[in-house]
Parts: sequence; structure tokens; C-alpha cells
Amino acid sequence: MHIHNCHMHIFTVDHVPENFLPLGLAKLMKQPYLQTPLRFLLVNLNPFSNRDLFERYANFVRISTNKSQREVFEVVRAYYPLDTRFVVLPMDMAYMGAGKVPVEIDGQHDELARLVQKYPQQIIPFAAVDPRRPGVFESLKSWVENKGFKGIKLYPPLGYMPNDHGLVPIYEYAQANNLPVMTHCSRGGVRNKKLSATEAAKFSDPDNYREIMDRFPNLKICMGHAGGDQDWQQYLDQPWDGSAPKSEMSWLSKILDIICSGQYPNFYADISYTIFHIEENAQILKVLLQDERVKTQMLFGSDFYMVEQEKFPERRLTMSLRATLGEDLFRQIAETNPKRYLALP
Repeated sequence: MHIHNCHMHIFTVDHVPENFLPLGLAKLMKQPYLQTPLRFLLVNLNPFSNRDLFERYANFVRISTNKSQREVFEVVRAYYPLDTRFVVLPMDMAYMGAGKVPVEIDGQHDELARLVQKYPQQIIPFAAVDPRRPGVFESLKSWVENKGFKGIKLYPPLGYMPNDHGLVPIYEYAQANNLPVMTHCSRGGVRNKKLSATEAAKFSDPDNYREIMDRFPNLKICMGHAGGDQDWQQYLDQPWDGSAPKSEMSWLSKILDIICSGQYPNFYADISYTIFHIEENAQILKVLLQDERVKTQMLFGSDFYMVEQEKFPERRLTMSLRATLGEDLFRQIAETNPKRYLALP
């Protein structure tokens, strides 16, 4: 089996805004001698409302501080068979209102491009796109046509809607060149400093993509995290029928509705981050994959290293999921579907 991890990150603390966390914590966590006590506080004694944000930051600071993207990649590479392919997703956080980013997105992309030269058979590089960045379309074309980037990464809760007018030429270009798009689709994660969690969720709602898919029917677009763990739990625990307000519908339900409608064969979802709650969510996934449309439009991804933790490192996650799903279903989401989404032979 040729495994494809369709959702992972190797950016470092140098690519994160200086005021990403309050109280100067981002700068403090770059000090090696403070990392262990601060990580313990962030994960276990966090007094702030957005625990998800702090735990994610604690995880990637622990992995990436004082490291290059190459060193981070070599950590995750060691968890998998050596022929595994990885979709590497950069992040452009310059416009989230959290201060200066030490190394801007061009530097992050350039370092990734050099790393691809070292691991050309394993790394599938995507380019991070923010429609607010001047010249973003021309930059994207350059990364694709001159540096071999293979897809596009969007992160709307950083402060732009998926139907932003600045994204129209990018969707047109992606459709014309068979470039897959990966977008953040969960209520958690990073968000613009001016947005509350509720406000940021409106930017990530999977319903936002219906009009995009209608306008660009051959565009391949994936909902990263498949709505997120919170909405997988809502899918199980809260009843919903067609007469109730659509705002009460879980995002997993929305994604399943879009897929199962049969109208959007190029609409995908990946299970990254969400699947780390593997004891329950892997069982849900196994049942969902009995539907033929869901089976062919779901992708494996881990979200390394946002979820890197001692309890469930990458190898344990992948092997546990593989054992739960069985070889046929795991091959479907980790090899067959990714090859189609990524336009691989």
C-alpha cells in the first residue's frame, strides 16, 4: 500500500506572528528552558477560553522550536513507510492581526521548495493563499509553474470568506490546471484576532462552498478536518431533521449532504485532527464509509504536528485507524482517493 497523508504541516515558530498568543507567551515559548513548564500550563492549567488554540500552539512549539522545516519533516517521515507521500500545507498568518511574522510566506514557500528537491517522491507541496496579500495570484502562478507546487491551501478564519472576489481568479486557475484546493473546515484552530470563535466559524462553514462548486464544477476542493471533532460529536448526540433551522445542523451532516447529493464529485473531506479522537471517531468513520459516495470522497490526513502528543503519535494513530477500518477501506482513503484528488498516476 502506498500511503498518502493529505494534510500535514512542517512550518516552524519563525512562520508564526509574534503576538499569536497573549501575554507575550509566543516569545517566551521560544526559550528552550521555558518550553516544558509553559506547555504544561497551556495544556493542563489553561485559564483562557480557547483551549484548542493553546494546545495546538504548545504542540507545534515543542516540535518546531529551533528547527528547520527539513528537521520537522524528518520527524514525521520516520513514523511512516519510506514511500509515503505527504501533502505539506504552509500557513500565511501575516493578516490575522497578531503582529509581524519573522519569516514571511515567500520565505516559508522557498524553504519548502528546496526541501522538495531533497524528497521529490515524498513531499507534495501546496502554496498558502490569502486573497488580501498583494499580488497573490501572480505569486501562486510562479510557485506552481516555476517551483512545482501542486495545490492550494486556504484558511478562511484568518479573516476572509471562501467566496472573496480575490479568490475567483485562483479558483479559475486551479480548475484549469487541475490543482487541488485544501481549506480549513472546523470550528477550532487559528483565527483572526478580531473574530470571536462564533464569528470565525462563519468563515469555515462547509455550506460556503456550494456556490463555489456550482460555479467551478471541476474544481477539486477538500474540507480539512471534515467539520471537526465538535461537529462529529454533535452529529451523534443532537437530533436534527429538515424542519429545524439549518444553523443547528452539524458540519459533518452538511458535508455528508453535499457528498451524498451526487452533485459534487470533486468535493472531498479529510479526517485530519478529528481522527485523533480515534476511540469513537474511527468507528463513526467506518460506518460512514459504507456509503459509496462517502467512501470515494474521503481522504486520510493526520494534521501533524498540530496534534503531535505523547498519547497518540503518528504511527499509533495510523496503525490504529488501519486496524479499525481494515485494509480495503484504509487503502481507499489513504491511496485510491488521494491519487484522484491529487491527480497522481
